[in-house]
Amino acid sequence: MKCMGLSLLLAMGATVAIGAFGAAMRGLAQETGSTGRSGRSEASLAPGSTILAELNSSVDSKKAKAGDPITAHTSEALKSTDDRLIMPRGTKIEGHITQATARNKGENEAALGIQFDKAVLKDGGEIPLNVIIQALAAPASYSAPSDLGTSPRVGTTQTSPMRNAPNAPPGAQIPSAGGEPESRQDSPQQAPSQPLDAKSRGVIGLRGVTLNAEPANNRPASVVVSNGKSVHLDGGTRMLLVVQAAGPEPSGR
Repeated sequence: MKCMGLSLLLAMGATVAIGAFGAAMRGLAQETGSTGRSGRSEASLAPGSTILAELNSSVDSKKAKAGDPITAHTSEALKSTDDRLIMPRGTKIEGHITQATARNKGENEAALGIQFDKAVLKDGGEIPLNVIIQALAAPASYSAPSDLGTSPRVGTTQTSPMRNAPNAPPGAQIPSAGGEPESRQDSPQQAPSQPLDAKSRGVIGLRGVTLNAEPANNRPASVVVSNGKSVHLDGGTRMLLVVQAAGPEPSGR
């Protein structure tokens, strides 16, 4: 009888332990379910937030085609209004070409469409992007942390306070803007370009180029138009990206 009683007590103890372990594991799963393996939850940037970025490599509408990948990186760290780091400087931004045409005989312009899809964090986390290019500028002729001013402060839809960028209300679409004279590739040296900030609009330092907001696949996108033979953007071309309000889910990609 003593053996049976001891066995029963051991069995009951094991059941309680297993139940407690299961509850702990369920709690852990609930706690980390939204954060994934990296421990960082995916965040969505608030509409109106601004991102300063630079192209990783050159792209030309004569050689590119729709669907080709395009990559950039943040040129300044993005922080929330309470000074928490959202995206470090150098965060990779992935996108694709939506259209690419050269100026053919009888046509007046060439076009290059760009749509950015997500930011990829170093820990493996991703932040989906719905952005337009509000301003486009030639590469800086020199690199210094102060070139682009202080870090822009942005909000997320998760845990950070949110603040819209000045003059960039949610869902705003930018008008076409004429470009300023461009320093050509064969010129001896490019003069320092105007810094970009949240108020920058249009095209700076690129001759004969204009910029339009043109949605693609039900998501925000931008089209760079040139009156030259093609649209050519050098690696290091600077961009001011502005987050737009999320629209319907895309059906194609």
